[in-house]
Amino acid sequence: MQSMDSPQPEPRDRTIAVWFYALAATSWVQIAFGALVRAKKAGLACPDWPLCHGALVPSLKLTGVVYEYGHRLFALVVSALFVGCAIRVYRDQELRQRLRKRVIALGSLLALQIVVGGLTVLIVHRGDGDPRPAGWTVVIHLVLGNLFAAIALVTGLTARAPASPAAGNARTPALLWLWTISLVLQFLLGGAIAGTIAGLVCTEFPTCYGGLWFPSFQGAVGWQILHRLNAYLLVATAIGATVAWKGQPQLRRIAMMLLVLVLAQAAVGAINIFSFLHTAVTTAHSLLAALLFSTTAAAWHWARQGSPP
Repeated sequence: MQSMDSPQPEPRDRTIAVWFYALAATSWVQIAFGALVRAKKAGLACPDWPLCHGALVPSLKLTGVVYEYGHRLFALVVSALFVGCAIRVYRDQELRQRLRKRVIALGSLLALQIVVGGLTVLIVHRGDGDPRPAGWTVVIHLVLGNLFAAIALVTGLTARAPASPAAGNARTPALLWLWTISLVLQFLLGGAIAGTIAGLVCTEFPTCYGGLWFPSFQGAVGWQILHRLNAYLLVATAIGATVAWKGQPQLRRIAMMLLVLVLAQAAVGAINIFSFLHTAVTTAHSLLAALLFSTTAAAWHWARQGSPP
């Protein structure tokens, strides 16, 4: 909550903040949509790009095209909403002064994401008769999408609550650094697992194979084991932050939010294994990951700017 002395947001600031919150929300949906496409094994349902089967509007009766083509169409919704946000910012001198750098960052990320999305289709591994995207394009595509959503959310927070004179002087808690580094690593590991189709190399939880916790640290099993170990570190860090920030109510609320999200993510991850990567569970797993990433970005914003709005 804001203190009585905090600057109150102008109606214009509240309006543009809602626009950026909507941009973040549609980005979360797009990330979940991408997970649905992967779960349906429809990532290469359109074997070409930017067209699909050589057509601007392909037949939706072709296997998997409704998912992949739908993902592309929803990307247009995200792009159009970003353009709307950018126009509103650049038409207002005060908003342009405060938000210009963030809008440029979002535009650059969006352009890069479109290119990487195309490369994910065009750079395909076909050597073993099982066509699939290159692992590195999957990882970069995932990270860029989450960065875009996170910056959109923080831009909304910045628009709604102008920085106080003391903003930026506060020291970032060490546990927030540890959490952030571990979370980024978790995203990279998750992308590696998705890119190497290693989601079910461990068929048990919390053990991996035949009652073994750590059967191997090599190959696909190694990626899965490292992913689990880092998840335990994230849970421990969130618990530690909740305890350590007990005397700082605002930061403690953030830590509790992160703890709830990471525990939910861990539970969905386990269900993912038991359900043999059920489509709905896999989609929920990616959506929770996106919420974790964006909430972490908001934590950094609030740690630097003061009270959350």
